Amino acid sequence: MGRLPKDPLMNTLTQPADSARSGTSSACPMTTSVDIRDLEMLVDGCTDCGACIKQCSFLQRHGSPAAIQLQHRDDPELGKIAFSCSLCGLCNVICPAELSLDRYFLAMRRHYVDSHPQQLKKYGGLRFYETLGTSKWFSHYALPDQCREVFFPGCALSGSRPHLTWELYQHMRCDSPSLGLVLDCCSKPSHDLGDQQRFERKLFPLIDFLDRHGIRQVITACPNCHQVFKRYAPQLRCRSVYEVLNQGQLPEQPQRQGTVTIHDPCVSRMESDIHASVRNLIDKVGLDCQEMKNSRRTALCCGEGGSVMAEDRELALSWRERRAEQAAERQIISYCAGCVDFLRPVASTSHVLDLVFDPHNDLGPEQQSPGSLKRYRNRLQLKKRARKQIQCKTCGDRSMTTSPPTPSRKKRFSQLLLLSGLIAAIVALKMTGAADYLQPEKLRDWIAAAGIWAPAIFMLIYAAAPALFLPGLPLTILGGILFGQVWGVVYTITGATAGACIAFLVARYLGRDWIRAKLTAPRWQKLDEDVARNGWKVVAFTRLIPLFPFNLLNYAFGLTKIRFSHYAVTSFICMLPATIAFISLSSSLGELIKGQISKEFILGILLVVALSLLPLWWKKRQAKQHETS
Repeated sequence: MGRLPKDPLMNTLTQPADSARSGTSSACPMTTSVDIRDLEMLVDGCTDCGACIKQCSFLQRHGSPAAIQLQHRDDPELGKIAFSCSLCGLCNVICPAELSLDRYFLAMRRHYVDSHPQQLKKYGGLRFYETLGTSKWFSHYALPDQCREVFFPGCALSGSRPHLTWELYQHMRCDSPSLGLVLDCCSKPSHDLGDQQRFERKLFPLIDFLDRHGIRQVITACPNCHQVFKRYAPQLRCRSVYEVLNQGQLPEQPQRQGTVTIHDPCVSRMESDIHASVRNLIDKVGLDCQEMKNSRRTALCCGEGGSVMAEDRELALSWRERRAEQAAERQIISYCAGCVDFLRPVASTSHVLDLVFDPHNDLGPEQQSPGSLKRYRNRLQLKKRARKQIQCKTCGDRSMTTSPPTPSRKKRFSQLLLLSGLIAAIVALKMTGAADYLQPEKLRDWIAAAGIWAPAIFMLIYAAAPALFLPGLPLTILGGILFGQVWGVVYTITGATAGACIAFLVARYLGRDWIRAKLTAPRWQKLDEDVARNGWKVVAFTRLIPLFPFNLLNYAFGLTKIRFSHYAVTSFICMLPATIAFISLSSSLGELIKGQISKEFILGILLVVALSLLPLWWKKRQAKQHETS
């Protein structure tokens, strides 16, 4: 649990994100749920030649990608085997057809997680580790004045080598005084586990924060973080710290002697500049580097890639044993802290930064990696040191990534503005004498003069409101004033339900293609997926906790597969609490103008407050579930 595993080269199914996507940069790619046909397209062209099987223990057990595809088509449950693939990408390099086979197995993971979310429970420790890494307790953002680039060391290096991380940061600041420091987690574990929604929810606010504050370059020490930023933050230039060190002056230290071999993390197999930079660093400290049989582009996974240990421990350990055999008792040097930790039990292994910044490191086999608790303590100490010693213009933690008003804050502000406007209107009516014309008795006399047409006209207007994209709240308040507490609720809920049903039917039978073209944002696509799984429960949830625009939501449900009867009945029932709340409040405005506070007014206030707190309660509940998952 205490180690961040070395995760593989990230090749994903992506498409451009909707520019209006909330909380994310329009430049970031956005993934959608994986269809079974997408899986098959990824391995079209596999000739079953067996080239990849010769090198891969996973494929030796389960067959070629083409064979796995045929079996998976007949038995989707077979998708679980993808969690035994380390996603290392070695098959991509070996494949004569140059297929991106690691994309296929990652897609299988996502497809399986979509239908079997309980699969993620196996990785509770890792997900908890990631949750802490992205929490305000362990994250820290220090951006000095005129900061345009930041150092992002990642979780593993900060937890295993906090003093070295700090020394490395200070060394780079000699050439770049405005260099910032960001202590956070890139959420690569969620990505490789197939939990793409969680990955995007955690990563994109971080990217947006850096972009908003004028950051143009990210320097990474962790190969996993490097691939995440390179793939998902195209607006930021991503450089490896090993390239930066290779181009500058290294700290003075005695020259070493001896022969070592190098383990290239599989996530960096295509990074030739990083390969060369790390080897130059080893040469500069005086050591002779001898290559393993599999290195650079054909490097083997250390065994912890893709979190295979949780699914197939024997297979993961076999990769580690193969790497130790290739080292042939030579000292292994790597540039991934996760690889170093995983290989140490079977081979003497050190981090390349140990060579550069720790002259007293004797590279002996007795070196041990810190345990889980010590890693957490190390990261907290590093954060404390950064807070005290970095003079910065912008300084804070993860909570800063939500600096723009969140929907809950905007909603509270709108409610406060509405209440202030209501109070101002009451005062104005009282001072001008116009309040006399708004007394309940006179309003009811006006309604009586209109006869049966007044309620009918009101309900027709309310039914047309969703189609005309008119706000429903003013009409609800008007219903309470005109018709009183009981009939106001009856006429309002009838009109609101009719309007919601009309929009639903228009979307389903009349303007389906036009509306589908308008509702392309990922959250609407996710709504369709959720309805397919949970049906009317999603309607109930969105009516009680308004996280979507009400009028658009009516049309969006028309594009889903939910039955009309389920939609109509659930909408009626779940819109009723808000209707009663606002009708109780508005129907008592006449007494309030007179200076009387009725029990209906108090009831309305309490109900409105309770409804306003529902989204906050839901967010806290979701946060607790994510922390424990």
